[in-house]
Parts: sequence; structure tokens; C-alpha cells
Amino acid sequence: MAESHAVIARIAGTLEAVERAQPALNAFITVTAEQATEEARVAEQELAAGASRGPLHGVPVGIKDLVATQGTRTTAGSAILRHWIPKRDAPVVWVLRLAGAILVGKTNTHEFAFGTTNDNPHYGAVRNPWNPALTTGGSSGGSAAAVAAGLLPVALGTDTAGSIRIPSALCGAVGLKPTYGLISTRGVVPLSKTLDTVGPIGRTVADVEMALTGLGVGVRGPGEGGGAPHAPRPRPQPPFSLEQLTIGVPEHYVFDRVDPEVEQGVREVLRALVAAGAKVRPIAIPELERCWEVGISIVRPEALAFHSRWYPRRAAEYGEDVARALEAARDIPASAYLAARRSRREIARAVRHSLRDVDLLAGPTVPILAFPNADAYRPVLAGGELPRHALTRLTYPFSLSRLPAISVPCGLSKSGLPIGLQLAAGPRQEALLLAAARAFEEVRGPWPEPPVFFGPA
Repeated sequence: MAESHAVIARIAGTLEAVERAQPALNAFITVTAEQATEEARVAEQELAAGASRGPLHGVPVGIKDLVATQGTRTTAGSAILRHWIPKRDAPVVWVLRLAGAILVGKTNTHEFAFGTTNDNPHYGAVRNPWNPALTTGGSSGGSAAAVAAGLLPVALGTDTAGSIRIPSALCGAVGLKPTYGLISTRGVVPLSKTLDTVGPIGRTVADVEMALTGLGVGVRGPGEGGGAPHAPRPRPQPPFSLEQLTIGVPEHYVFDRVDPEVEQGVREVLRALVAAGAKVRPIAIPELERCWEVGISIVRPEALAFHSRWYPRRAAEYGEDVARALEAARDIPASAYLAARRSRREIARAVRHSLRDVDLLAGPTVPILAFPNADAYRPVLAGGELPRHALTRLTYPFSLSRLPAISVPCGLSKSGLPIGLQLAAGPRQEALLLAAARAFEEVRGPWPEPPVFFGPA
């Protein structure tokens, strides 16, 4: 928790670091300096009077510019919403403010969250703090880059097919996709109603836990039913030991078409977990082979349904890649969409069934290392796979099954790029997932700072 006498200084230091970092990273679309300074003054007064709101009181946060913020423009990374200023906060933002968090800015995102690179044609690409010439991944790339570069302890992202976990893995941050429905998505510009989730990105698992505690205060925003709970508070857990953990690895899928350095890094981690007492064993989930095709057949039609208010009438205002994805969605018949919805449920049953025999599932978060954005649409991977498609291949299973999944940095490639370990648990098993991730961090040891780093926020 922030000390009362330090809040104003901390927020001032954060804003100064954000300003210095923008030319290097371009992690923010809008910086709310004046508002943050005033909120810091109020938070400092409250803390000095002994009125703490919890662990987020006085803590600077960033919010993905897909999430509505009252009085602050919310562009969704688009030209179409460039001047939209919401009249009220999304419930998740309202809850963060209630918990005392201080918004310092809206983080950059892939246009309408409809992509995996965060190469935004309207506000510029976000740059990776480990190598600014490479992608951060997306679509929550601004949040992940800001956290990994030391600007913020925590930032809010959204995840439909991996948009929290992918940039967290490529930027060396910790990113949690909670159980579907655990955190309200109302007031978030939608991509796919079937799969959209909201969650935190932090430097450490402890930071993510702090954010999740703040998000679980059990209230709704104004006009949404008063104090009715929208998310349960994480429950206290007994002491956790890796020796009580059984981890299943669907090797036939998670190590298929994976960069050798990524595979080596994750296998080394799994061996370290075994040495620390965990039980790790291979399992088979054949249904995973359909995940990417099923996910595309759900996300694209649902995105097109939302964007029909603008597309194709205002097609020229979209970036090329998003316009192309929306156009491709028009070729997916309703029968294919409905079949994909049925297949999603089959995949979910299979993944959840596998968790009857193991506590967690594990594997790489993404199968490749960070790459230049120019390569995203080039068939440079084995079998001609596009890098932008490869990024969602290992994250889709837990989006489709609606299960909680976390990406934790587990190692560096020979060229100094982060490798992410993905862990997933059963529905609403965030406490178990976070405890296991925290135990893994202890096995791994301290995580290094990236070359582009701006110090403690």
C-alpha cells in the first residue's frame, strides 16, 4: 500500500517517467496528468487521515483504451472513436477508482483490439522494451509495455483470444485472463461477446494479486444495481506447496510448431518445477487441434456484428488489417458460426475434463519469440503460418474453454527476448492459479529489467 506522504511524489514521478518513455515505447494514447495529480492529492489526504481503501489506494494504473473512462476520451485505438468521451466509467474502472487506484493514462491498443501486434495505424505501434524494433504483441500491448518498462506496477487489459497473455509473454510481464464473467466487461468496446474478458497485467504475480483484490470489491458502477456484487473477492488460501501440485502438459499441442528456444525454455522450467516437488506429466486433449479455426469462426462474425454500425460504410477509416478481417468475416456463413459455437462447448468440456486428473495445465504462452511487425503477415513460419496467427494458437484453448490462464516470464532467448510460461486452472480457480504462479516465481528467481526501463513507479 502506498504511504500517505509519498503518493503525490509517486504519481509525479510516474507521470515524468511516462513522458520520457513515450518516444521510446509509445505505450499510451492519452495521458491524464492533470486528473492524476488531483487524485493523488486527495489520496494523500485520505491516507494521512488513516482512511485507506486497500492495497490499490494511491497506486498508479494504466487502462487499455478500449475501456470507457468518464470524461477521458476512449478511442479503442481507432480513428472512428478518436473523439469519444464517455459520460460514465465502465464498472471495472469505477471499481478501481473506488479502491483508490489513480489513472495516469489510457494505454495503446491494436485498433478495436482486433489484432495481435499492436501495430496501430492511427496512433503508432507500441515498441517492445526488450527490443524496440520488435512487436509487443497485442492487443493489450500498451499495458504490457508500460508495466514491463517499469512505468506502472499494474495496468488493465482485455483478452479475447490471448490479448493479455500474448503481450505479457513477449514483453516479460505477468498477465492474467480471469474466468469468463468474473470481471464485468460492460463499458468495454466489444470484440467478441462470447469470449471477451478483462484482467490485470503486472510486473510480478503479487502485483496481479493486488489488482485482482482491488477489482474484487464486490460492487457495481453507478446505475447498475447499487451494491450488488459483480465479482467475488479472492478467498484466503492455506499455505501452498508445489509438492501438492499435479501439472498436465498437452505436449502433442503445446510443443507442436514451437520455436526451439521457446520449447527449450519451457521444458527447463517444467524440469525445475519437478525438482521443486511438483508432479508434471503429459496428457492428451485431441480437441485442441480445432481451437484456432473455431476461434476465428466465432470472433470474426461477432466483431462484424458490432462493427456493422460503421462497416462497410466507413471502411476507409479502418486500418488495412482490421478492414481485411471484417471483410473476411462476411464470408463466414451463419451455419459455420453456429457450428463453431457448438465446437467451442465441446472443446470446453474436453479441457475441463482434463482438469479432473490434474490441478493445472501448462505450456508456452506463445510458440514464437517477438518479431518485427513487418513480418506479421508474411508466411515465414513452418508450413507458411503467419506470425500474427501463430500468436493465438496456444492461448485460444483457454479463451474457448473460458478458464483462467496466466502468463509468467520464465526465461530469455539467446538474443535476450522473453519467453512466457502459460498456466491454466479450472473455472474460478484464480487463487490456485496465482499461488502456483507465485511459487514458480520463487523457483525461477528474480526477473531482469529490460534494456528500456524507467525504474520503479
